[in-house]
Amino acid sequence: MAVQRATHIFLMSFYALLVILAIFAVPESSADYCGNVFETTANRVLLGHVIDSVLDIDEFECRLRCIGEKGCKSINIRRNGNKKNFCELNSQNRQTMPQDFRVENSSTYHGFVQVSCVDISSDKKRQRKSRLCHPGYHGERCQPDHKGLYSHHPASSCKEIRNAGHFKTDGEYWVDPEKNGNALKVFCDMTTDGGGWLLISSIVIDTAAPNQMTVVSSYRGINTSQMVLTKGAVNELRSHLGFTQIRFHCSRHPGHIFHVATAANSTGEAVVQYFSGQTDIQPNACGSFVRMDNDNSIMSRQCHQWGWENGTYKVGKWGHSRDQDRLYIYPAFVYHGQHWHTSPHGTRYCDDGGSSKTAGDFWKIYVR
Repeated sequence: MAVQRATHIFLMSFYALLVILAIFAVPESSADYCGNVFETTANRVLLGHVIDSVLDIDEFECRLRCIGEKGCKSINIRRNGNKKNFCELNSQNRQTMPQDFRVENSSTYHGFVQVSCVDISSDKKRQRKSRLCHPGYHGERCQPDHKGLYSHHPASSCKEIRNAGHFKTDGEYWVDPEKNGNALKVFCDMTTDGGGWLLISSIVIDTAAPNQMTVVSSYRGINTSQMVLTKGAVNELRSHLGFTQIRFHCSRHPGHIFHVATAANSTGEAVVQYFSGQTDIQPNACGSFVRMDNDNSIMSRQCHQWGWENGTYKVGKWGHSRDQDRLYIYPAFVYHGQHWHTSPHGTRYCDDGGSSKTAGDFWKIYVR
């Protein structure tokens, strides 16, 4: 028992030494170096890239084999029919081959991950001072160059984050439309119609406060819940962001969904200019938008009956008001029919004229 314990302590010490050497021991002539550590993911394996395999060794020994094997970038710890560990050494990792990273219960994946990349030159004083990072990394700690993940490294827009390809899930990200270092946390829709949409107005019915709504006069208030933007705020945002599309999405029980985005044409651009306050000319409705896949509204199929202009209803136009409230007071509606309407006084319409509210009903507007 004492011999086994001593052997185990020796192996642990040896492994720790190898890790230290893997991170810090580099030749003086090396110009670029990236330190690595193992990451672990349960119930996952990387398939199709095995360069060697060993039966009945534990996770610790399998990691040691990978460290000592040239070309090994990750390992799988799997269980065979006799419930013994099966160690597989892989020539790739989940970052290089994400399509082969699969679910497999009772297995575990371990892969090398870069944790820092710095320029290591013979002039160590210059290196410590400059902290030059490997391509794809930035900052004093050489973080991955994924804009939008941190406030100190924001993107200019949700679309820029989408185009970079690092993040494809809806959620909160950091953007700096003015590029002045004053980043703002926002919600980005990365899945609808190709993604890259910035949420600029959002009302979600809450049973505790069904009429709650804040009118925001600066685009920097878009991270506020239960808010709508004024015309001036949208204009301010467009002057910095240069978005070219607006998307309206409301959903109301039982099953009313109005979901359209302005088209990539001159008629769609006229809608963007109108709601951005760049013009007071109410744009034509028909031909100015495309219906999203889940749109089931009556209103989207009656564009020729939209709007009000110069005392006349059903003129085929967007809008009802030329004032600051044009984005939320009847931006689209059919007289005595279907409406989009979110009043500060609590009235909410989504493709219907009813006034009842159900928890979860929402009205959201995005730009891209």
